[in-house]
Amino acid sequence: MLRSTTATLVNSCLLPAYAGRTPADWILRAADEGLAGVALFGTNLLDARGPLRADITDRLRAVRPDLLIALDEEGGDVTRLDYLTGSAYPGNHALGAVDDPELTRRVAAAIAADLAEAGVNLCLAPCADVNSRPDNPIIGVRSFGADPELVARHTAAFVTGLQRDGVAATLKHFPGHGDTRTDSHSALPDVDRDPDALAALDLPPFAAGIAAGARLVMTGHIRLPALDALPATLSPAILTGLLRERLGFRGVIVTDALDMAPIAGRWGFGGAAVAALAAGCDLVLLGSPDAEKLLPEIHAAVDRALRDGSLTEQRLTEAAAAVADLRAWAHPRPGTPARDRAVGLEAARRALGAYGLTPPDRPRAVHTVRLGATANLAVGEAPWGLAGPLAALAGGTEADPGSDPALIPLPAGGTLAVAVRDAHRDPWQQDALRALRARRPDLVTVEFGLPPHTVTGPTLLAGGAGLANAAAAAEYLSGRTWSGPLRPGRV
Repeated sequence: MLRSTTATLVNSCLLPAYAGRTPADWILRAADEGLAGVALFGTNLLDARGPLRADITDRLRAVRPDLLIALDEEGGDVTRLDYLTGSAYPGNHALGAVDDPELTRRVAAAIAADLAEAGVNLCLAPCADVNSRPDNPIIGVRSFGADPELVARHTAAFVTGLQRDGVAATLKHFPGHGDTRTDSHSALPDVDRDPDALAALDLPPFAAGIAAGARLVMTGHIRLPALDALPATLSPAILTGLLRERLGFRGVIVTDALDMAPIAGRWGFGGAAVAALAAGCDLVLLGSPDAEKLLPEIHAAVDRALRDGSLTEQRLTEAAAAVADLRAWAHPRPGTPARDRAVGLEAARRALGAYGLTPPDRPRAVHTVRLGATANLAVGEAPWGLAGPLAALAGGTEADPGSDPALIPLPAGGTLAVAVRDAHRDPWQQDALRALRARRPDLVTVEFGLPPHTVTGPTLLAGGAGLANAAAAAEYLSGRTWSGPLRPGRV
């Protein structure tokens, strides 16, 4: 059984989640017993009875004022603040397409202001991954692009903007998730990189983010056989040797969520937590809403590891001290008004790519069909598509394609916009597009994912699936200008 002081050390290295909107009694007790912080996910924000601050963050901080409260707020496809509506800001791919680092800094500063207003002091962003494999199933539009130097300059700009208001930035997913064929939520990807290739292709954005002062780096559940047989999250060679010694990172190393199948399925939560801490991680993210049941398992595993020497109390103390330094730094300014609220739509407009079409010279009706592939777990179920923005612009309809798009009724007039998401790698979407194009050769494909290798017919590239991206696309197609806010009410 752990001594009370050691138990507090363990708690101070844990970042668990919980189920439901209101913080559960067990997590309030754990916070009082030294918990590092709490991670919020989209499932916590579905039942929005009141502002996030009143429902969640103020209740947590009443127990521990310096608690870390974390959100995956990347903008674009991955949002928690706007999980019910879609993000008010475009994500990394759109910002990389514009390639204006000052615009990226402004977007990140606006996100930080929103997070600070909500009482959140830890942002699990930006993705510093170089999307060098276009069919990557997990990164895609979450990356600034495929060029390491472009990704590096925008990573640095995002960190600078985000941390201005006391919201800590997290570089992820170290040492680079952009060349994987497998979604690490379900299986452990191997990345075929030798040290030289890694240094040239994947590490520059992390180095730039570290130089910009990023407070955290998140590990990737990926394996680089040329460096270690263990996944990066559990690898001393990668975390201590590469991240600490070679890149000189002195902040907090946080794991990606341990409940992801390739880690929890093989090592279990207790074994994975011990191995991650021993490898050099300081903060262990537990994404499972059943974390109440996991804490005793992790405490028991640490107890065994301290007794058999696979984890030392010195390493645990070092990790706890690093997290304490982060808590002391991360003080968002509550009540700070969100600045530059228009920057999200400005950035999304600039990111649009039009091929074979021009905006109408007067307002016109737009009808849309959405051919959506299932999003990955990082994205969740945030809404996307053109229907909502078109309705807000006072025109247009959406048809449900069902299982056979060839059978749905199509309007004879107006613009037909078919919303797709990474259609270039989804045979069903490609077949549906062909069937619809055979009936309406003038249809406009609106791609909310990565651009296709070859553009067929009139195409509008939205640069991502956030609400800001969709609003900009709807403006372009309808000839109407968006006049209202992208986020109804306060966060």
